Amino acid sequence: MMWFELRNEENSARGEVLARRSVEIRKKTLGTDHVAVAADLAALAALLDGQGKDNRAKALYRRALTIFERTYGRSHYEVAVCLNNLGAINYRQGKAKQAEHLYQRSLLIKKRVLGPGNADVALTLNNLTVLYKSLGRLAEAEPILKRALAIFAKSFGKKHCGVQAKLSRLAGTNRGPPATDNGGETKFLRSINIKVSRGTPF
Repeated sequence: MMWFELRNEENSARGEVLARRSVEIRKKTLGTDHVAVAADLAALAALLDGQGKDNRAKALYRRALTIFERTYGRSHYEVAVCLNNLGAINYRQGKAKQAEHLYQRSLLIKKRVLGPGNADVALTLNNLTVLYKSLGRLAEAEPILKRALAIFAKSFGKKHCGVQAKLSRLAGTNRGPPATDNGGETKFLRSINIKVSRGTPF
């Protein structure tokens, strides 16, 4: 294991400890059903998600989702984020039907709240594309991917390496199953997600 990989694991483990501590403090001071607790639960779930601890992350996302829906209603942005992330976990676990339903719900909310041309909408469009391609539903995947790419290109520029990589992948959409993902696309989407959530330029 390289030194930087060890450092990343140490930072991740430390982040998990701090996130759990934050959840407990919020629960004690605000109550278990407070929206701030839900935010911390979602943050902890994201850490576990990144570590590949899918079942633990899923349980926390679901708990956060319940609180967000109870507090904000079923059409709030935070609800959409939880739905998208739950969809991604279900996809990784081979639960395609559940993943599609969660992505579709997330997409409807994001379009309504953020507008159809927002980069965060493109994130979920991309996830839906990956799902459809994995199921061999290429005719459905291609127009969705084109839409996602158009949004990404408008938001971050056509010359961005992630956009160019996805453009090259689009060229092979109708040529059989997609190639195995080496993680580059995931990192690109994760970097966009961080920027979007912080409201900062890419």
